[in-house]
Order: sequence, then structure tokens, then C-alpha cells
Amino acid sequence: MLQSDLKSQVLPMNDQIQEIIRLSDYAIRKKCSGIMVPAEPLAYLLSEVKRLQTECKELEGVLKWYADKDNYDPRHLDTFGYIPIDKDEGKRAADVLSHLKG
Repeated sequence: MLQSDLKSQVLPMNDQIQEIIRLSDYAIRKKCSGIMVPAEPLAYLLSEVKRLQTECKELEGVLKWYADKDNYDPRHLDTFGYIPIDKDEGKRAADVLSHLKG
């Protein structure tokens, strides 16, 4: 499900990126002065890049936590006999996924 969500977001961006490349190539060929990239699509792409970078950082943080062997180590048992991964019950992943879905 997450993969299809990402595809639905990336494909329209790819079209806009291709349009910017096409316009930039045209400007270079015609020796136009200045950058001939429309401001609105460029601003949108930059905001999407920033949003996706933030999402990647959030996902990376959760993956690192789940990959940390200390979170599975019985030396970290709490007073009830739970290790951090037991207490979490997938909540970190669910929280990030919920946030990403909006």
C-alpha cells in the first residue's frame, strides 16, 4: 500500500521534472538569458522534495530504532519483564505511517 502511495505521488512529479528539463534544454539551445523554468512548478517541486526528505528521515529513524539490537536485548527488561520492543508493540511504526498518510 505504501509503495502504491509513493508511486502515485512520484509519477506526477516526474512529469513536472521532465517539463522543467525540456524547458531548460530549450532555453540552452536558444541561448535564452536567465532561467526559463516556470516559478510555480519549480516551487511545487522544491516543496515536494523537502516533504519527501522529511518523510524519509522519519522512516529512517523508525527503522533504525527497530534495527537496534539493544531494543531486543533482555538486559533492558523493565520491572514488568518487557524489553523495549515488546512495550512498543509497533506503535512507533504505526505513528509514523499515520502521520505520513495525513
